[in-house]
Amino acid sequence: MIWHPLTWIFWVAAATGVVIYLAAAVRALDVVWDWAPQRSDRAQLRRERRGETAALLGRWSLGCLTAAALIGLTGIAGAWHRVIPGAMCGTGVLQAMGANGSRAMVFWSAALLILHAWRVLDRLDSHHPEGVLTRTSAQVMLTVAPLLVLAVSYSWPALMRIDLVPPVSCCAAVYDQVLHRPSASAAAKASLPITLWGSLAGGAVLLVWMTLKIRFPDRGSGTLPLLITLFWALAAAITVKQVWSAYYYQVLSHPCPWCLFLGDYHGAGFLIFGCLAVVLMEGVALWLADKSRCRHPILRDPARRQIRRSAFRIVLGLIGFTILTAGPAMAWRLRTGVWLNGFF
Repeated sequence: MIWHPLTWIFWVAAATGVVIYLAAAVRALDVVWDWAPQRSDRAQLRRERRGETAALLGRWSLGCLTAAALIGLTGIAGAWHRVIPGAMCGTGVLQAMGANGSRAMVFWSAALLILHAWRVLDRLDSHHPEGVLTRTSAQVMLTVAPLLVLAVSYSWPALMRIDLVPPVSCCAAVYDQVLHRPSASAAAKASLPITLWGSLAGGAVLLVWMTLKIRFPDRGSGTLPLLITLFWALAAAITVKQVWSAYYYQVLSHPCPWCLFLGDYHGAGFLIFGCLAVVLMEGVALWLADKSRCRHPILRDPARRQIRRSAFRIVLGLIGFTILTAGPAMAWRLRTGVWLNGFF
């Protein structure tokens, strides 16, 4: 294991979050088993009290686990590469971690996304005393358990072996793929216009749609905007790696998103992918609010407020993402009179 302060801070935050989550999950399990809001006996009152405690503990757990994930991301992107031979950015760190590092990131992301969904439902449920979403939110909370177990179980071996591997190739591996695999490089370039224009078109549609949602939250469904958000997030992430990053590096054929997190580029990766994460999370929140509004009319007003709030945040995330990605490209074009690559 790397003897680095961020490693220990990560484990302290992760362990605290897991312990608090387990305490919340035990109480949520009681709610799922026999929740009956129409009753007022002693067992139901005890269950309501345990549900409120679970909600409070869940919020604390979400805070701790989010902090742990951000600390781990900071370590991978900007700190741990300094103590790994051959590593220059997060690419080298993930190479040193092996497959466990990438798997841990996937499960951490999934666990936090579902916890965010639980928080949206819990916030909506708190606006009405009948607790129409209490059982649903408790069920969503419990689905986080296997993802969290996998996230922690993959994080442990990833960090334990990180300083026991031979020197890594880091970004040299990126150049090697470009130089020694011309067919793969040509195929990637051929697919770029699809992802590039797909992300631009998806972002434009989403921006107009969310602007209308702010004004008319009751109109339309939340399912289609969520699907567009998922498509845009995937296309935008690929485009950042293959197109927009070149305008930060000012070199071609270096599709390494982890270098964007380095201080040499002012940590732009944190802001770029942060905007992308905001759009994705608020797309899920908007969809949940829309479903809650349709299924439970008594939650119509808080759901409308959530839809407006999510739509506004999506607009801000899209604008921030566009400025941070297309902005350097436009500046390059105005300064040199040409695009850095053949299509953009």
